[in-house]
Amino acid sequence: MLKTINKINIKEIEGMKWFEEELDEVIKNSSKDIYNICKKNILSGGKKIRPALLLSSSLCFGPLVKEAVMAAVSCECIHMASLVHDDIIDLSDTRRNKPTIHIEHGNHVAVLVGDFLFAKAFEVLTKHGLLQSMEILVDAISKMCDGEIVQEKNKFNMYQTKKDYYERSYKKTGVLLAACTQIGAIIGGASNTEIKALKSYGENIGYAYQIIDDILDFTGDEKILGKPIGADLKEGNITLPIIKLIEDQEYKEWIEQIIKKEKSKEMNIEIIKILKEKDILQKTYDEAIYFIDQAKKNLEYIKNSSYKYFLLEITDQIIKRKK
Repeated sequence: MLKTINKINIKEIEGMKWFEEELDEVIKNSSKDIYNICKKNILSGGKKIRPALLLSSSLCFGPLVKEAVMAAVSCECIHMASLVHDDIIDLSDTRRNKPTIHIEHGNHVAVLVGDFLFAKAFEVLTKHGLLQSMEILVDAISKMCDGEIVQEKNKFNMYQTKKDYYERSYKKTGVLLAACTQIGAIIGGASNTEIKALKSYGENIGYAYQIIDDILDFTGDEKILGKPIGADLKEGNITLPIIKLIEDQEYKEWIEQIIKKEKSKEMNIEIIKILKEKDILQKTYDEAIYFIDQAKKNLEYIKNSSYKYFLLEITDQIIKRKK
Protein backbone atom coordinates (compact mmCIF):
# COMPACT_ATOMS: atom_id res chain seq x y z
CA MET A 1 0.00 0.00 0.00
CA LEU A 2 1.06 3.61 -0.48
CA LYS A 3 2.52 5.33 2.56
CA THR A 4 1.33 8.75 1.46
CA ILE A 5 -1.61 10.20 -0.42
CA ASN A 6 -0.86 13.93 -0.43
CA LYS A 7 2.47 13.60 -2.19
CA ILE A 8 3.19 11.18 -4.99
CA ASN A 9 6.07 8.81 -4.41
CA ILE A 10 6.05 6.46 -7.34
CA LYS A 11 8.74 4.26 -5.82
CA GLU A 12 6.40 3.42 -2.94
CA ILE A 13 3.76 1.91 -5.19
CA GLU A 14 3.57 -1.83 -4.66
CA GLY A 15 5.34 -3.62 -7.48
CA MET A 16 7.56 -0.73 -8.63
CA LYS A 17 10.74 -2.24 -7.17
CA TRP A 18 9.83 -5.57 -8.78
CA PHE A 19 9.18 -3.73 -12.05
CA GLU A 20 12.60 -2.03 -11.92
CA GLU A 21 14.33 -5.37 -11.33
CA GLU A 22 12.50 -7.08 -14.19
CA LEU A 23 13.10 -4.16 -16.56
CA ASP A 24 16.82 -4.22 -15.80
CA GLU A 25 16.90 -7.99 -16.33
CA VAL A 26 15.09 -7.74 -19.68
CA ILE A 27 17.53 -5.09 -20.97
CA LYS A 28 20.52 -6.92 -19.49
CA ASN A 29 19.56 -9.96 -21.56
CA SER A 30 21.28 -8.44 -24.59
CA SER A 31 24.74 -7.48 -25.73
CA LYS A 32 26.93 -5.58 -23.29
CA ASP A 33 27.01 -2.58 -25.63
CA ILE A 34 23.22 -2.28 -25.86
CA TYR A 35 22.80 -2.70 -22.12
CA ASN A 36 25.39 -0.04 -21.33
CA ILE A 37 23.83 2.43 -23.79
CA CYS A 38 20.35 1.88 -22.35
CA LYS A 39 21.63 2.02 -18.77
CA LYS A 40 23.39 5.33 -19.32
CA ASN A 41 20.97 7.15 -21.59
CA ILE A 42 17.42 6.01 -20.84
CA LEU A 43 17.13 3.53 -17.98
CA SER A 44 18.39 6.00 -15.40
CA GLY A 45 16.02 8.86 -14.59
CA GLY A 46 12.57 9.35 -16.03
CA LYS A 47 9.30 9.53 -14.16
CA LYS A 48 8.25 5.89 -14.80
CA ILE A 49 4.68 7.21 -14.90
CA ARG A 50 3.40 4.58 -17.34
CA PRO A 51 4.33 1.52 -15.27
CA ALA A 52 3.06 3.32 -12.16
CA LEU A 53 -0.29 3.93 -13.85
CA LEU A 54 -0.54 0.34 -15.03
CA LEU A 55 0.31 -1.16 -11.65
CA SER A 56 -1.99 1.21 -9.75
CA SER A 57 -4.86 0.53 -12.16
CA SER A 58 -4.42 -3.20 -11.62
CA LEU A 59 -4.08 -2.87 -7.84
CA CYS A 60 -7.39 -0.99 -7.67
CA PHE A 61 -9.08 -4.36 -8.26
CA GLY A 62 -6.88 -7.08 -6.82
CA PRO A 63 -3.49 -8.14 -5.47
CA LEU A 64 -0.21 -7.61 -7.27
CA VAL A 65 0.44 -10.28 -9.92
CA LYS A 66 3.45 -10.92 -12.12
CA GLU A 67 1.40 -10.35 -15.28
CA ALA A 68 0.89 -6.71 -14.28
CA VAL A 69 4.60 -6.24 -13.55
CA MET A 70 5.64 -7.71 -16.89
CA ALA A 71 3.00 -5.72 -18.79
CA ALA A 72 4.45 -2.61 -17.11
CA VAL A 73 7.94 -3.64 -18.30
CA SER A 74 6.63 -4.00 -21.85
CA CYS A 75 4.94 -0.59 -21.77
CA GLU A 76 8.09 1.08 -20.49
CA CYS A 77 10.18 -0.58 -23.22
CA ILE A 78 7.76 0.77 -25.81
CA HIS A 79 7.91 4.22 -24.25
CA MET A 80 11.72 4.22 -24.18
CA ALA A 81 11.90 2.99 -27.78
CA SER A 82 9.61 5.82 -28.90
CA LEU A 83 11.82 8.36 -27.09
CA VAL A 84 14.95 7.08 -28.82
CA HIS A 85 13.30 7.28 -32.23
CA ASP A 86 11.66 10.66 -31.48
CA ASP A 87 15.05 12.15 -30.57
CA ILE A 88 16.39 11.12 -33.97
CA ILE A 89 13.37 12.54 -35.79
CA ASP A 90 13.43 15.79 -33.78
CA LEU A 91 17.23 16.14 -33.99
CA SER A 92 17.29 16.48 -30.19
CA ASP A 93 20.74 16.88 -28.66
CA THR A 94 19.73 16.12 -25.08
CA ARG A 95 17.26 14.02 -23.12
CA ARG A 96 16.99 14.51 -19.34
CA ASN A 97 20.04 16.77 -19.55
CA LYS A 98 22.13 13.98 -21.08
CA PRO A 99 23.30 13.58 -24.69
CA THR A 100 20.80 11.59 -26.74
CA ILE A 101 21.83 8.20 -28.06
CA HIS A 102 22.06 9.36 -31.66
CA ILE A 103 24.36 12.22 -30.63
CA GLU A 104 26.69 9.90 -28.70
CA HIS A 105 26.57 6.85 -30.95
CA GLY A 106 25.09 7.95 -34.28
CA ASN A 107 21.71 7.43 -35.95
CA HIS A 108 22.44 3.85 -36.99
CA VAL A 109 23.02 2.67 -33.43
CA ALA A 110 20.12 4.75 -32.06
CA VAL A 111 17.62 3.28 -34.53
CA LEU A 112 18.75 -0.24 -33.65
CA VAL A 113 18.53 0.44 -29.90
CA GLY A 114 14.96 1.64 -30.40
CA ASP A 115 14.16 -1.45 -32.47
CA PHE A 116 15.73 -3.64 -29.78
CA LEU A 117 13.48 -2.11 -27.12
CA PHE A 118 10.36 -2.68 -29.25
CA ALA A 119 11.45 -6.29 -29.78
CA LYS A 120 11.95 -6.78 -26.04
CA ALA A 121 8.49 -5.38 -25.34
CA PHE A 122 6.86 -8.01 -27.52
CA GLU A 123 9.15 -10.76 -26.26
CA VAL A 124 7.92 -10.02 -22.72
CA LEU A 125 4.26 -10.03 -23.76
CA THR A 126 4.64 -13.29 -25.68
CA LYS A 127 6.62 -15.05 -22.95
CA HIS A 128 3.98 -14.25 -20.33
CA GLY A 129 0.96 -14.96 -22.52
CA LEU A 130 -0.31 -11.37 -22.43
CA LEU A 131 -2.05 -11.56 -25.79
CA GLN A 132 -4.85 -9.09 -25.01
CA SER A 133 -2.26 -6.61 -23.77
CA MET A 134 -0.32 -7.16 -26.99
CA GLU A 135 -3.38 -6.34 -29.11
CA ILE A 136 -3.90 -3.10 -27.19
CA LEU A 137 -0.23 -2.11 -27.46
CA VAL A 138 0.03 -2.96 -31.16
CA ASP A 139 -2.90 -0.63 -31.78
CA ALA A 140 -1.25 2.04 -29.58
CA ILE A 141 2.07 1.84 -31.45
CA SER A 142 0.26 2.06 -34.78
CA LYS A 143 -1.49 5.23 -33.66
CA MET A 144 1.74 6.67 -32.21
CA CYS A 145 3.47 6.21 -35.57
CA ASP A 146 0.53 7.78 -37.38
CA GLY A 147 0.66 10.74 -34.98
CA GLU A 148 4.34 11.30 -35.74
CA ILE A 149 3.73 11.16 -39.49
CA VAL A 150 0.82 13.61 -39.24
CA GLN A 151 2.96 15.98 -37.16
CA GLU A 152 5.80 15.79 -39.69
CA LYS A 153 3.44 16.48 -42.62
CA ASN A 154 1.96 19.48 -40.82
CA LYS A 155 5.13 21.26 -39.75
CA PHE A 156 4.75 25.04 -40.13
CA ASN A 157 1.13 24.52 -41.22
CA MET A 158 -0.69 27.57 -39.87
CA TYR A 159 -4.11 26.22 -40.84
CA GLN A 160 -4.32 23.49 -38.23
CA THR A 161 -7.40 23.44 -36.00
CA LYS A 162 -7.92 22.46 -32.38
CA LYS A 163 -9.50 19.24 -33.64
CA ASP A 164 -6.31 18.47 -35.58
CA TYR A 165 -4.26 19.21 -32.49
CA TYR A 166 -6.27 16.94 -30.19
CA GLU A 167 -6.25 14.07 -32.67
CA ARG A 168 -2.48 14.35 -32.91
CA SER A 169 -2.06 14.70 -29.13
CA TYR A 170 -4.10 11.57 -28.50
CA LYS A 171 -1.94 9.56 -30.87
CA LYS A 172 1.37 10.95 -29.64
CA THR A 173 0.70 10.95 -25.87
CA GLY A 174 -2.74 9.82 -24.76
CA VAL A 175 -2.97 6.48 -26.52
CA LEU A 176 -0.07 4.84 -24.63
CA LEU A 177 -1.19 6.25 -21.27
CA ALA A 178 -4.70 4.96 -21.96
CA ALA A 179 -3.27 1.57 -22.94
CA CYS A 180 -1.44 1.38 -19.59
CA THR A 181 -4.52 2.12 -17.49
CA GLN A 182 -6.72 -0.13 -19.64
CA ILE A 183 -4.27 -3.06 -19.46
CA GLY A 184 -3.86 -2.61 -15.71
CA ALA A 185 -7.62 -2.74 -15.20
CA ILE A 186 -7.97 -5.85 -17.38
CA ILE A 187 -5.22 -7.72 -15.55
CA GLY A 188 -6.71 -6.66 -12.21
CA GLY A 189 -10.05 -8.21 -13.12
CA ALA A 190 -12.10 -5.03 -13.51
CA SER A 191 -15.59 -4.97 -15.02
CA ASN A 192 -16.15 -3.62 -18.54
CA THR A 193 -17.45 -0.35 -17.10
CA GLU A 194 -14.38 0.02 -14.91
CA ILE A 195 -12.03 -0.82 -17.79
CA LYS A 196 -13.68 1.84 -19.99
CA ALA A 197 -13.49 4.36 -17.15
CA LEU A 198 -9.77 3.81 -16.60
CA LYS A 199 -9.05 3.89 -20.32
CA SER A 200 -10.85 7.24 -20.54
CA TYR A 201 -8.95 8.42 -17.47
CA GLY A 202 -5.68 7.65 -19.28
CA GLU A 203 -6.80 9.46 -22.42
CA ASN A 204 -7.75 12.59 -20.48
CA ILE A 205 -4.54 12.81 -18.48
CA GLY A 206 -2.75 12.36 -21.81
CA TYR A 207 -4.45 15.45 -23.23
CA ALA A 208 -3.70 17.44 -20.08
CA TYR A 209 -0.07 16.29 -19.99
CA GLN A 210 0.47 17.35 -23.61
CA ILE A 211 -1.13 20.76 -23.08
CA ILE A 212 1.07 21.46 -20.05
CA ASP A 213 4.05 20.30 -22.11
CA ASP A 214 3.10 22.85 -24.77
CA ILE A 215 2.87 25.65 -22.20
CA LEU A 216 6.22 24.72 -20.66
CA ASP A 217 7.79 24.89 -24.10
CA PHE A 218 7.34 28.66 -23.78
CA THR A 219 7.55 29.26 -20.05
CA GLY A 220 9.70 26.47 -18.59
CA ASP A 221 13.26 26.43 -17.35
CA GLU A 222 15.67 24.92 -19.87
CA LYS A 223 17.77 23.34 -17.10
CA ILE A 224 14.70 21.67 -15.59
CA LEU A 225 13.12 20.67 -18.91
CA GLY A 226 16.38 19.40 -20.35
CA LYS A 227 15.63 20.96 -23.74
CA PRO A 228 15.70 24.47 -25.27
CA ILE A 229 12.72 26.77 -24.70
CA GLY A 230 10.67 27.32 -27.83
CA ALA A 231 11.95 24.13 -29.44
CA ASP A 232 8.52 23.06 -30.71
CA LEU A 233 7.80 26.18 -32.72
CA LYS A 234 11.36 26.41 -34.00
CA GLU A 235 10.92 22.87 -35.36
CA GLY A 236 7.58 23.81 -36.92
CA ASN A 237 5.30 22.02 -34.44
CA ILE A 238 2.16 24.12 -34.07
CA THR A 239 0.94 23.57 -30.50
CA LEU A 240 -2.24 24.64 -28.72
CA PRO A 241 -1.05 28.10 -27.52
CA ILE A 242 -0.04 28.98 -31.08
CA ILE A 243 -3.28 27.61 -32.54
CA LYS A 244 -5.18 29.86 -30.14
CA LEU A 245 -3.02 32.82 -31.10
CA ILE A 246 -3.34 32.38 -34.85
CA GLU A 247 -7.11 32.24 -34.65
CA ASP A 248 -6.57 35.98 -35.05
CA GLN A 249 -5.52 36.42 -38.71
CA GLU A 250 -3.22 39.30 -37.79
CA TYR A 251 -1.15 37.04 -35.55
CA LYS A 252 -1.09 34.21 -38.08
CA GLU A 253 0.87 36.43 -40.45
CA TRP A 254 2.99 37.77 -37.57
CA ILE A 255 3.95 34.26 -36.41
CA GLU A 256 4.93 33.32 -39.96
CA GLN A 257 7.23 36.34 -40.12
CA ILE A 258 8.72 35.58 -36.71
CA ILE A 259 9.55 32.02 -37.74
CA LYS A 260 11.21 33.23 -40.96
CA LYS A 261 13.61 35.35 -38.89
CA GLU A 262 15.02 32.15 -37.37
CA LYS A 263 16.28 33.99 -34.30
CA SER A 264 15.02 31.67 -31.61
CA LYS A 265 15.82 33.81 -28.54
CA GLU A 266 14.19 36.96 -29.91
CA MET A 267 11.33 34.86 -31.30
CA ASN A 268 10.58 33.35 -27.89
CA ILE A 269 10.62 36.71 -26.11
CA GLU A 270 8.20 38.27 -28.60
CA ILE A 271 5.81 35.32 -28.69
CA ILE A 272 5.73 34.79 -24.92
CA LYS A 273 4.96 38.50 -24.47
CA ILE A 274 1.97 38.29 -26.83
CA LEU A 275 0.74 35.00 -25.36
CA LYS A 276 0.68 36.62 -21.92
CA GLU A 277 -0.85 39.88 -23.10
CA LYS A 278 -3.69 38.03 -24.86
CA ASP A 279 -4.17 35.74 -21.83
CA ILE A 280 -3.67 32.77 -24.15
CA LEU A 281 -1.40 30.82 -21.81
CA GLN A 282 -4.06 30.97 -19.09
CA LYS A 283 -6.79 29.93 -21.55
CA THR A 284 -4.61 27.04 -22.67
CA TYR A 285 -4.05 26.06 -19.04
CA ASP A 286 -7.82 26.14 -18.49
CA GLU A 287 -8.21 23.49 -21.19
CA ALA A 288 -5.74 21.27 -19.35
CA ILE A 289 -7.81 21.70 -16.18
CA TYR A 290 -10.92 20.65 -18.12
CA PHE A 291 -9.30 17.34 -19.11
CA ILE A 292 -8.05 16.79 -15.56
CA ASP A 293 -11.63 17.24 -14.33
CA GLN A 294 -12.80 14.69 -16.89
CA ALA A 295 -10.14 12.24 -15.72
CA LYS A 296 -11.30 12.64 -12.12
CA LYS A 297 -14.91 12.04 -13.12
CA ASN A 298 -13.90 8.71 -14.64
CA LEU A 299 -12.41 7.65 -11.32
CA GLU A 300 -15.85 7.98 -9.70
CA TYR A 301 -16.56 4.52 -11.16
CA ILE A 302 -13.63 3.01 -9.22
CA LYS A 303 -13.91 1.92 -5.58
CA ASN A 304 -11.86 3.84 -3.04
CA SER A 305 -8.35 2.62 -2.24
CA SER A 306 -4.88 4.09 -1.81
CA TYR A 307 -4.24 3.24 -5.47
CA LYS A 308 -7.27 5.18 -6.60
CA TYR A 309 -6.02 8.09 -4.50
CA PHE A 310 -2.69 7.85 -6.31
CA LEU A 311 -4.51 8.09 -9.65
CA LEU A 312 -6.39 11.13 -8.34
CA GLU A 313 -3.26 12.75 -6.98
CA ILE A 314 -1.37 12.32 -10.22
CA THR A 315 -3.98 14.41 -12.03
CA ASP A 316 -3.16 17.35 -9.74
CA GLN A 317 0.57 16.78 -10.17
CA ILE A 318 0.20 16.98 -13.95
CA ILE A 319 -1.34 20.44 -13.59
CA LYS A 320 1.55 21.52 -11.32
CA ARG A 321 4.25 20.21 -13.66
CA LYS A 322 7.41 22.23 -14.08
CA LYS A 323 9.31 19.69 -16.18
